[in-house]
Amino acid sequence: MVNLSFRPAAFVITVVLCLDSDPSLAQTVVAGTSGAMDPAGLLWKDPGPIAARDLFWGPGRAERLPEGPFTFVEEDSGGTQPKIAVTDARGVTWDVKFGEEAKAEVAANRFVWALGFAAEELYFVRTGVVQNYPGSGRVGGFLSQEGNFMNARFRRRNPETVRTEEEWTLRKNPFVGRRELSGMMVLMTLVANWDIGGTRNTRVLRVTNPDGSVEKQYAVTDLGASFGRMGGRLTPHSKWNLADYRAEGFVEKVENGELHLDYDGLEPGVDHIPLEHARWFAGLLAQLTPAQARRAFEAAGATPEEIEGYSEELMEKIAELQAAVK
Repeated sequence: MVNLSFRPAAFVITVVLCLDSDPSLAQTVVAGTSGAMDPAGLLWKDPGPIAARDLFWGPGRAERLPEGPFTFVEEDSGGTQPKIAVTDARGVTWDVKFGEEAKAEVAANRFVWALGFAAEELYFVRTGVVQNYPGSGRVGGFLSQEGNFMNARFRRRNPETVRTEEEWTLRKNPFVGRRELSGMMVLMTLVANWDIGGTRNTRVLRVTNPDGSVEKQYAVTDLGASFGRMGGRLTPHSKWNLADYRAEGFVEKVENGELHLDYDGLEPGVDHIPLEHARWFAGLLAQLTPAQARRAFEAAGATPEEIEGYSEELMEKIAELQAAVK
């Protein structure tokens, strides 16, 4: 998981390498000096003053918004949601997702970025036109014959942030036993992202920083299965459903020095967090303001009712965590 407010200066980080999920070796590595990739990689970076972060733009900027009209490139047949690739009026290539995940993914992306984990550059585009669309495939229900669409998530294909073919899981990664991984699990439970299991939606990014250094960042990607119901054996999953999100649990209990999360995602057995890790991450979450939460949901194209409902519920869940770990 993973992002990061990047610092061009060199830094030293100690990582725990694991073999078959058993942490056994500590290795100190230096990144940011030679331009070589850190062999262990990064899960989290200190985001600095969280309350000062703009959750509307997140890892992007206003001047980098997708600019229509858009030109069809190809359809992506992978995943469960209809997706296409397009180029915009500036020649930038974007991966475009339609359907119920579009709003949820942008909102979750903003909180991932704000808390110091890796976040790709995403934008919500309310309306637009795709030229040269052939009129077939799974996206047919979201694009008119003229190429008009509504409510889409645009992910920039950024040459400085490349998805690699490397795989990792919540159980097998270089950060097992570290507070960063615990914090990521708290955050995924907070936004009710249930679609993580095995190597599903966990990727390694190769990021080139402004100073030319290269970082290997562990990320949870495709965050669209968020802000609904995690589900379980008797209840179905849902995405971007305010009533379900309000009813979704967050903290189960604190027992024997651990925080038990109400996590019902696809990877079982990852919901017990050392209390000291939970306290550390609760301190980060405490810096988020209600205004920032609203900005994140505004960025996702939420309605006024959704903005208020989701932001209020998220802040209540954060307060629940504070009370549990104090």
